[in-house]
Amino acid sequence: MPMLTVRCSKCKAVIPTGTEMTYDTYRNATFIQNTVRCPKCRNLQTWTMDDVDKSVFPEWKKSS
Repeated sequence: MPMLTVRCSKCKAVIPTGTEMTYDTYRNATFIQNTVRCPKCRNLQTWTMDDVDKSVFPEWKKSS
């Protein structure tokens, strides 16, 4: 199962969110706001499902 990642708004590093899910679960998810601390710059990043790097899903790559 892929780990969701987002990009840090401060240093632009890729941050693993600690959340794993399938593409089908992602498409139906209703997370509103989540937070994760960037391991590189320590910025507290608030993210939504729109911020997730969808390229971690093989199914998304095929449909785009």
